Amino acid sequence: MKYTNRYNDVFTFEYNEKGNIQWSGNFKYCRFGFNDNPNDITMVDPSGGPYISLGMDMKLVELEGKVNGFIRNEDGYEIVIENL
Repeated sequence: MKYTNRYNDVFTFEYNEKGNIQWSGNFKYCRFGFNDNPNDITMVDPSGGPYISLGMDMKLVELEGKVNGFIRNEDGYEIVIENL
């Protein structure tokens, strides 16, 4: 699925071989949150959106699953999901 944010940046969301969602796009200007460990990301918010955080229902982007975590990679973020 493709998502165009308010700055016309295009992000793609697609299932990967692990059953998680690969979120790819322009993360040059992006904020992310964590509790104690910077490797345990709790939310990601690229400039212009979309904001995605732990516990969100990914039906918001037409893919199914509850967000259980994020793994940073060279294309963006792998969104670790729990299937609904």
